Amino acid sequence: MEFTCRSSQDNSYKIILEWNAVDRILEILQQELLIDSFYIISDSTVFRHQGRRLQSALGSRSHPFLVPPGETSKSLRQWHKIQDFLVRSGADRRSVLLAFGGGVVGDLTGFAASTYMRGLRFVQIPTTILSQSDSSIGAKVAVNHPKAKNLIGSFYQPRLVITDPSLLQSLPRREFSAGLGEAIKYGVIADPSILDLLDQHMERILAGDQELLTDLISRCIQIKIRVVEQDERETGLRKILNFGHTIGHALEQATGFRRLRHGEAVGWGMLAAGYLGVKNHLWSESEFEQLQSVIFRSGVLYPLGKLRPESILHALKHDKKKTGKSLNFVLPVRMGEVKIVSDIPQPDVLEAIKFMMKTGTTNMKNRKSKIKNAN
Repeated sequence: MEFTCRSSQDNSYKIILEWNAVDRILEILQQELLIDSFYIISDSTVFRHQGRRLQSALGSRSHPFLVPPGETSKSLRQWHKIQDFLVRSGADRRSVLLAFGGGVVGDLTGFAASTYMRGLRFVQIPTTILSQSDSSIGAKVAVNHPKAKNLIGSFYQPRLVITDPSLLQSLPRREFSAGLGEAIKYGVIADPSILDLLDQHMERILAGDQELLTDLISRCIQIKIRVVEQDERETGLRKILNFGHTIGHALEQATGFRRLRHGEAVGWGMLAAGYLGVKNHLWSESEFEQLQSVIFRSGVLYPLGKLRPESILHALKHDKKKTGKSLNFVLPVRMGEVKIVSDIPQPDVLEAIKFMMKTGTTNMKNRKSKIKNAN
């Protein structure tokens, strides 16, 4: 199936959602773009599992450059290495960068493409649920600063997004579950049926059911397109996509961008935001309980390690989404609807962080105990 994401600057692009699309990627690229040479940007883990498949489909005109896996690669250092690689390889304005990986690779490649020769074409080939359902769409590209996530970046549209869910089959269980964080988010902010789908079919989705995964990713893509078409530069509506991200980004920063996958941090952040929603009488405890159940069953949470609530609160001071001294939280009003709330008292934020840490950690311990006893 195909979708179109329209840009206010007439930089519209197609999103192709198709199982095994990678195996005919040269045909797709030749249909959509006039291409002289391909430069693949990927991480070493993704390329070890899927790189041969991609290169075999592309033929001899591709040049790969690999970065270490993980959030720490979303840095100016790796951006500089990509620029050096492109210079050495003779890349010019007819060249195309292929972002072959998850959200880190997509953001890094997009930022590199936006700055080399004042802008090269780039294509997203997302390989995780998170990137297929969310980050590959919408033109936000960036690298991290040591004090804050995505602080250095731009808005730069890809020329094409090729989403192949068959690439998810090689993902480790942790990586697969981490990607569900963004899908869960869409169930809260826009479409309660997504949360119902996850609630009813979680085990089959975790097992990689083709029909259910395609359905899930398709629903998320359509919501993301609808939101970014109305608010390309995040001046209003697009802010709802940050549900779970305010504290989620602070968690990533507080753990040095090394411990948590982005979707995991969002999972934790949704617990805190959901708690604040109840505390501010915006939505019901029963709705929050459904969200918690889906989060816990998805396996999206990963242990935070030795982390003090005050460290997370301190990291919030550098959040790029704040206005002046006010932090903006996206809080649920009901399933499928959220609102932006500012000026939440710091003691309430700290209380939500403590709830998040206690509830999430207790649930993970209980789930491990049940698995151990079952064996």
